[in-house]
Amino acid sequence: MEQRARYAQALRDAVRTLGGHERLAAVLNVPAEKLSAWLSGEEMPPLEAFLDSLDVIADGPYAPRPARRVRVAAIRNR
Repeated sequence: MEQRARYAQALRDAVRTLGGHERLAAVLNVPAEKLSAWLSGEEMPPLEAFLDSLDVIADGPYAPRPARRVRVAAIRNR
């Protein structure tokens, strides 16, 4: 298997592990468009992205999720 195809397969497996492209893009800290180019084989991802995707796969369901925005509401006592 060619290196580019191997990297793309690892990224696809990481997408499945996290449940979506957007989540993996957030974990890898890259724009979704860049991740799409890597997944399609259009561009070669950097080694660090490949290794991070392997970490996500190894962590399985315990893989880190992107931080959620916290919303705070102020409740006034009347």
